[in-house]
Amino acid sequence: MGARWRLRAPENCAFSPHAGGSSLLSSPLPTGACTPGLARPGQARCGLHLRIHWRARPMFTILHCADLHLEASFASDGVPPAVGNWRRADLQAALGRIMALAREHRVDAVTIAGDLYEHDCALPDTVELLREQLGGLAPVQVFIAPGEHDPYSEDSLYALSSWPANVTVMPPGRPDCYELAPGLYLWGAGYAPGADPDILAGFKVDRKGTHLLLLHASPDSATSGEGPYRIDVRNLRAAGIDLALLGHLHRGETDPSGARYVYPGSPEPLSEKEADGEHLVVLAQVDGNACTTRALPVSQWRFRALQIDLSGSSSLEEAAALIRVALREAGAVDERSFCRVTLVGTRRFDLDLEALAALVESPAYVRFDARQSISYSVEQLAYEATLRGQFVRRFRDRLASTPSNEHARLLSALGLGLRALEGKQVRLNESG
Repeated sequence: MGARWRLRAPENCAFSPHAGGSSLLSSPLPTGACTPGLARPGQARCGLHLRIHWRARPMFTILHCADLHLEASFASDGVPPAVGNWRRADLQAALGRIMALAREHRVDAVTIAGDLYEHDCALPDTVELLREQLGGLAPVQVFIAPGEHDPYSEDSLYALSSWPANVTVMPPGRPDCYELAPGLYLWGAGYAPGADPDILAGFKVDRKGTHLLLLHASPDSATSGEGPYRIDVRNLRAAGIDLALLGHLHRGETDPSGARYVYPGSPEPLSEKEADGEHLVVLAQVDGNACTTRALPVSQWRFRALQIDLSGSSSLEEAAALIRVALREAGAVDERSFCRVTLVGTRRFDLDLEALAALVESPAYVRFDARQSISYSVEQLAYEATLRGQFVRRFRDRLASTPSNEHARLLSALGLGLRALEGKQVRLNESG
């Protein structure tokens, strides 16, 4: 029979799983079984003593993400339906990559700060996808704090669906508390239409320990109207929050003064407005009272916005060559690249955008926006006693009564009109 071990706590040492320390483990060994050097001469029995040291609490690791927007519509980007379907399929693939990262890093929990899916576009297949992906992480716990695009309402997927045992959907209202580990707590709440946006007004944790917050919220305390919760990140410390795991901003952002809050951004960029942002998931580690975060890249799509001056180009072919170089330097080199190219400068040739796109021959999805100035002298043309002169004079009068930020658009329209009067071809998709 194996030796029996017993714990002998040192004098004045209180054993607690929450605080570090050491203890003595001893095992009696029968006579004759002692290893030489352990028994003293004439000793009937001897014992093997080990001093055991333990840590206050094992490190707890969380994978945090937000704003996936499954089933999002991309119609406003003007992309063909096939591209929109491809993008939605890639959002589902992004969810799979996030779950794979959770397994790779052996996390203890996954947190999702809202806008996991689009409420108005979600389908029964969306539920099945989420049940499969999130439930497949068990026994790892998954916590979801719904946002304004996936609000917790009576007709939401959250309320109508049966979720795996390892998935917790936080209801709306005051933040609830969930114990992740001894002395480690996660606070959070889901968003519902009409909820009080000042969710942390008067909030303060009510127990000792390390406290995390999961919320879909704007960091701007001045936000007004219908929308997500809002928080003043400067007050997190006073509320007792050690780290806020947030969602709502689609561009990744961390607390510039320290690891008090983190926005991972959307895992994939969802519009060209997010061209200059980071799209990540965040690995948060809690070791005692210390919280650290590390960004993990996850996006495969890229949005780029370029402005290219064609003043030095004398032909469509020269313009196409210039654009190809600019796209390559910007990294817009594959089918998962969206790029809006704004053409500026003084045009010295007829611009056919469809022909230009064909000459560029980029695998990226490129949209052109012409904002070039015309090579006509408006003042000189205005003196002509012709239909063209009358046309220019009307535009000149309109320019005088229009805000300066609209002048570029009007001058572009004037250029189209003058080209039409000259009998040159003008395409409907041409903006200047």
